[in-house]
Amino acid sequence: MTESRHDFRGGAVLASGRRLAMQLAMDPTIAHKVSRSRIAREIAATYVAGEDVESAIDKAADQVLKGLDVSLHPLDPDPVDLAQARRAMTRLCGVIERLGANPVFDGHAEVSISLAALGLRVNDDLARGQAREVCQIARDNHVAVTVDDGGPDVHDRSHRMVMDLLADYEDTGIVIQAARHDSLMQVRELAAPGRRIRLCKGSYIGPRSVTLIRPHDVDLRMAACLRALMAGPSTVMLASHDPVFVALGEQLMASLDRPLEFQMLQGIRPLEQRRLVDIGHRMRVYLPYGHDWYRYCTRRIVERPGNIWLFGRSLVERR
Repeated sequence: MTESRHDFRGGAVLASGRRLAMQLAMDPTIAHKVSRSRIAREIAATYVAGEDVESAIDKAADQVLKGLDVSLHPLDPDPVDLAQARRAMTRLCGVIERLGANPVFDGHAEVSISLAALGLRVNDDLARGQAREVCQIARDNHVAVTVDDGGPDVHDRSHRMVMDLLADYEDTGIVIQAARHDSLMQVRELAAPGRRIRLCKGSYIGPRSVTLIRPHDVDLRMAACLRALMAGPSTVMLASHDPVFVALGEQLMASLDRPLEFQMLQGIRPLEQRRLVDIGHRMRVYLPYGHDWYRYCTRRIVERPGNIWLFGRSLVERR
């Protein structure tokens, strides 16, 4: 009981500390100064595919020509009204059409979308309708779509919308965050032939009632989810830079004689990405782009402090 109480208090302190760190980092004065610094710009240049669509498309084409698949993700503030949401959808559809028009991307391109970026915080019907429009344009242009998990405050609404999308767009990718308490239940619910499921440890700060806190517990759940998904009929996409889970993925591929798509962020372990491609595995690099890069990089570091080590190592060693 003492250990359990200690774990609870430690987890609560950790979660509170991360929330405070995020609030401090996003303070307008701090954000302005840090985002203009040389080191921040260097980090952005390494891990973000540019501030505009042209830079992102060029970077994506370069990656595909090197044998990698790509997933483009726009970094835009969530719209707060109908007009902003419409503009966000128009920009996204423009990117999809450009990917579809370029034969280089045929069968190799995906967009990762956020329902919040399509108006979820304005109203559900708007986000649902715009998501369907995006999926239809993506289908017409032979571009895949994966819907990101927007966080604990919108998870349930997002999940219901994705389930609606799957009824008509069955190849829409859905994300399972292993750190959620209900992640194994989601595996059982979602696993079906034709489904594309991206598994990651977890990319947001959640309350203890929603997410696991201790890294060891998250790792155990991640392994359980990966084994369960690989034993099922879905297309599995493993979004992890952790050598332990990359190795586990390769072991499961060999023992079960079935494919697995690896996914990693741009700039993280590029030599490992190259190794996976060279031995014949499918490797997709996640390419965020846009002016809101500071918030993206900050969230990646604050919510998963281990990313500091990954970012720093990649900057120094380029691996």
